[in-house]
Amino acid sequence: MDSFSNQLRKLLAVRQWNQVKAARELGVTQSQISDYLGGKSEPYLSTAIAVAKKLGVSLDELSGMAPSGLVVNEEEAVYLAEPPYHRWVERLKRRWRRKGTARAEMELAIRILFPDDAERMIDWLNRP
Repeated sequence: MDSFSNQLRKLLAVRQWNQVKAARELGVTQSQISDYLGGKSEPYLSTAIAVAKKLGVSLDELSGMAPSGLVVNEEEAVYLAEPPYHRWVERLKRRWRRKGTARAEMELAIRILFPDDAERMIDWLNRP
């Protein structure tokens, strides 16, 4: 499984974009592109969604994650995740609880990422 930085590097190479061109086309700074490619940081979810759309790929493709990595246990409504999903799910749950004002954006991302399981995941996130 490739990391975000490796996937982004491949996508930019296919388009023959340098960091400056990538920043201009993707609506971020050259410094952010450099940090992403160097593995120093990863984009916020809203930025990743925008970048994926502009590159014409899914978030799964951009992040290098296989869609089968997240499993729902329907009886307990527990989301079991294999690395690297587990950290993402944990962060999402914490952010969902803390950032009530950003829930609409997070809900949209969940509906894009998990169209078949979005309702169950949102119900799970709303549980204490």
